[in-house]
Amino acid sequence: MTPPAAALGPEDHGFLDKRELAEHLKITVRTVENWQKRGVLPFIKVGKIVLFHWPDVVEHLRSNFRVCRSGR
Repeated sequence: MTPPAAALGPEDHGFLDKRELAEHLKITVRTVENWQKRGVLPFIKVGKIVLFHWPDVVEHLRSNFRVCRSGR
């Protein structure tokens, strides 16, 4: 039996919409839209639908941004 979509982690999803991605990243949908426009997040657009491939988002963030530690 397959668990409901809400019970799956982001790594279990092929594609996420803006709202789902915002929930996984713990940011607002507006921030997702801003990051999308600035090229911070890779996305696929099909007609008016915008989708984010979770593994691509994670890889893009890891390879293009660094973790900052306080006090340095």
